[in-house]
Amino acid sequence: MIRRLFCHLCLLLGLFGALGSAWAQGRWHDLPPDERRQLRQQMREHWQQMPPEDKQRFRQERQERREAFQQMAPEDRSRLRDELRGRRFEDGAEGRR
Repeated sequence: MIRRLFCHLCLLLGLFGALGSAWAQGRWHDLPPDERRQLRQQMREHWQQMPPEDKQRFRQERQERREAFQQMAPEDRSRLRDELRGRRFEDGAEGRR
């Protein structure tokens, strides 16, 4: 049960997280279009098979993170964005070596 929950969490973070999307963008870019389509389809099927309560919980957590970000001071939001952009570029450089 815990392993399954962990797998779901990792998948969703990869799909919805800003860092996850930056990571996926670099890796998926190297895949042929057919393989990318197949992976997207597998992720959709995985999401559809999740129990409704898990989906709702992940949606609620995402909404809470979004609201917390919106309530941050503008300087803090700007600093966080800059930090995430820096990580994205660092990850991109490492992935292309």
